[in-house]
Amino acid sequence: MNARLEALQAWTETPAGKWTGRGFRWAFFAGVIGWLVLKVSAIGWREVLGSLPTTPWFYILFVVMFVALPVTETLIFRLLLDRRIGIRDVGVFIRKRVFNSAFVGYSGELYLFVWAKRHLGLPAKRAAHGVKDNAVLSALASAAVTAGLLAAFWMTGQAALVASWLDSGAGKFAATALALAFLLPVLLRFRKSIIAVPGRIAATVWGIHMVRITGVLLLQAVQWWVVLPNQSWTTWLIFLTAQMVISRLPFIPNRDLLFLSAGLEMSNVIDGPRAAMAAVLLAGGALTQGANLLFFIATSFGQRAPAELAEGDGMTSNDDEATESVAKEDGVV
Repeated sequence: MNARLEALQAWTETPAGKWTGRGFRWAFFAGVIGWLVLKVSAIGWREVLGSLPTTPWFYILFVVMFVALPVTETLIFRLLLDRRIGIRDVGVFIRKRVFNSAFVGYSGELYLFVWAKRHLGLPAKRAAHGVKDNAVLSALASAAVTAGLLAAFWMTGQAALVASWLDSGAGKFAATALALAFLLPVLLRFRKSIIAVPGRIAATVWGIHMVRITGVLLLQAVQWWVVLPNQSWTTWLIFLTAQMVISRLPFIPNRDLLFLSAGLEMSNVIDGPRAAMAAVLLAGGALTQGANLLFFIATSFGQRAPAELAEGDGMTSNDDEATESVAKEDGVV
């Protein structure tokens, strides 16, 4: 895997790779923005702007949800990569989140892989195993939560509310991607061939992801509820399910904008005016894009240098030998 990551990284640095990536991102961005403009225009810009959230809780909850992933991954990668990783490195994981959110899915994993090699001095194989293990366990947790949401959604008898959306091209694409995402649990059967970390640590990491995803979903529902308290929780279940389905789509640039587009399409399921829900979604989307930019700039400064990390309580040669031994026992090396 590390050879492929290095080859991909090398290609992205070539003129052809840079132009291809830039062109794909801009084409996708322009397409989604154009679609959003059409949807909001159909609702009415004046109505939407007049319905923007005014309660401070909407914005407070957004900040908590934004930092939840970087904070928990700081703990996770302390277990998976190196115990020198601490709260001072949370900026690295904020940048990882921004790369995955604002650019292309898994570009954050590539960034973290390079950072772990350069700043932690880890061997490429070990860095690749840690990044890959976290991605697999996070995907399994996300698939499990999505399955729970779909089960709850089906039991409420509300499936007909999104039938028209699922019949659209975007819905069919999302449904296909979701079906592929649910193949991930099969990986559990082959854990020893795919996950290098010991089972106890893997279970801990998976549990952390489960708690984080569930907690963020609850906070998301509360964030919408404080603006539109008259809506039933089954309404928020519809939007949460769509959000989780879209989050399972790999290699999609800026999935937050894609969810915003889908949310506007499905805003007719609420009992109140569409403008209110559109305003909530647009405010959330604008906050996300603004936070991506601000946090990316803010975390560009003050990162620890490799020399500083090397002077810390680093991994000893015995630690490396122990990790190599565990990898051999799990059938990875």
